[in-house]
Formats: sequence, C-alpha cells, structure tokens
Amino acid sequence: MEKKILVFTLSESQSGYEVGRVVEEGKRVEAGIKRVLYSDLSFEITNNQFNNDQRKIETRVFVGGKEITKENILGIWFRVAGTTSGKYVIARNLLIQILKEKGIFCANGEGYSKWPRMGKITQYGVFSENEIVVVPTRIFYKKTNVKNGLWEMEKDFKWPIIVKDSMGYQGKSVMKLDNKKDLNSFLDQVDEKELGLYMWQKYLKTNWDLRIVVIKGKAVGAMKRSAVGDEFRSNFSLGGSVEKWNLSGKEKELAEKVAKVCGLDYCGVDLMKDKKGNNYVLEVNRACQFKGFEKATGINMGKLVVEMFLKN
Repeated sequence: MEKKILVFTLSESQSGYEVGRVVEEGKRVEAGIKRVLYSDLSFEITNNQFNNDQRKIETRVFVGGKEITKENILGIWFRVAGTTSGKYVIARNLLIQILKEKGIFCANGEGYSKWPRMGKITQYGVFSENEIVVVPTRIFYKKTNVKNGLWEMEKDFKWPIIVKDSMGYQGKSVMKLDNKKDLNSFLDQVDEKELGLYMWQKYLKTNWDLRIVVIKGKAVGAMKRSAVGDEFRSNFSLGGSVEKWNLSGKEKELAEKVAKVCGLDYCGVDLMKDKKGNNYVLEVNRACQFKGFEKATGINMGKLVVEMFLKN
C-alpha cells in the first residue's frame, strides 16, 4: 500500500500554487500527495473495558471516513486552518496529538501544539524571551492610553508610525500613519474591543525586506521583496518586486534560530534592516506561500517540501 502525504486546506482552492507544486514534485519521485479538507476530518474516542474493570482510551482519526494510520500515511502538511470560531485549529491540534502517539510526522507539530494561534503579538513574546531583536513596538488596550502615550511614541518612533493587525496576513492590515490626524482617524474607525489586537511600531525607512525559508532547521534560501511605486508594503501578493538574495551568515543564523524557538519544521522568516544594516525580525509565517520565492530564487520548493517528509 502506497503511503500518502496529506495536505490539509480549508477549501479546494486554498494554497492552489503550493499544493499544485507539491503534487507535481511528488509525482516525479512517486510519492503520493493528496489534498484533503479540514471539514472532512472526524474523530472517535472510545473506552475499551478489560478485566478487573480496567479501561483503555482509544483514539482514532478519519478523513472522509477512512482511518489515518501509520500504514497508509507518511505525514501531514498543514495550510492555514484559521476560522472565526477556531474549530479547525482545534481539530488540527487534536489530530497532531493523536498522530504523534501513532508515530506519524506532522510538519510544524511542535509549534502548533505550543501555540495553536501564533499571531504577531505572541511571536514577539517568544522572540523577546529568546533575545531575538524585533522592531520597537507598543500595544494598547484603550484609546485613551494611545493618546496618553503618543508623546513617547513621537519621541521614540518619530512619524510616520506603523500600525498593524497582529492576526493580519500578506500585509493587508498594515497601515502607515503620517501624522496625528491619521492616528485620530484610525482610532475613530477601530472598535476599542479590537484595539489590543493592533501593534504600533517604528517605521524603518527602507522599502524592502527579506523572506527566508527554513526547512528542517536549515535556511534554504532568501528573496528580497521591494515595494513598488507609492506602495510602502513589499509583499509579493501586493505587487512587490522580488529578487534573489545571498544570505549572510548572521541572517542565516537568525532565521534558523527563529524556526527553532518556534518549533517549526517549515516556515518563512521575514527580516527588515535599518539604515545601518541592523537586522530586525518582523514575523514568522508557519504556512508561507512560495510562488514569489521560487520565481526569485529558482529554488524548487515543491521538491524540498516533499523531501521534508521522505527524509523524516
């Protein structure tokens, strides 16, 4: 029986490029790759009674009614599981817990188990605990605290000031506030109940950053992402230009440290530099896309993802 690598997604279209490339490279080495949906999961937890009233708990997991076992599954690769309710985040972590006992490799299993949802605020707590340098940041929970602390932000950060949703993705929730008018306008629009999800950060006056991909503890390459035109965000998905970047020893070491302390087998680490060339970690992405990365570097990411499972 051929063992398969399962790729969990929220829909048939999610991560279309990444899943397609992994399937393509799997065929080259005769490794079975199958996309499955989180919604196809089901679990069974039972008590089996033995002599002297002793009981044993048995846990089983199914996809589309078929049980996942060590005999038919080589490993699991997770794409983003986030929903408003968080039901699939819970399902993903229960799956990891069950399959760990069965000896089945789940990529990023350690990191997902420790931090089911690892937004940027959580990340910054982990980074600071491990002495990883981040962009100077403030977090507020009341609008009055923002206004009372503004003079300190102006002194320490200067204008403009960056504000971003800690749970945002692909740069879509990152805003640049050029002055007090912009800041007050933002405060007027945001619900105070949601304010604590936002991070206020110093604006680093460079229009580019680095995306470094780390697999099984090793930085495999990097791309430079540059903002285009009036856009200050450099994300490839927002039209940023990409090119290959030759990693320095310090950049490589920093990215690998981030992956290690976050318990990740596969991730993208984003770094930014100030005018003096100092490195700051912006964030780590546990399910990073790689279309732009392959384009910029020529690195076969689909192949490396498949090898991550075959060599585990």
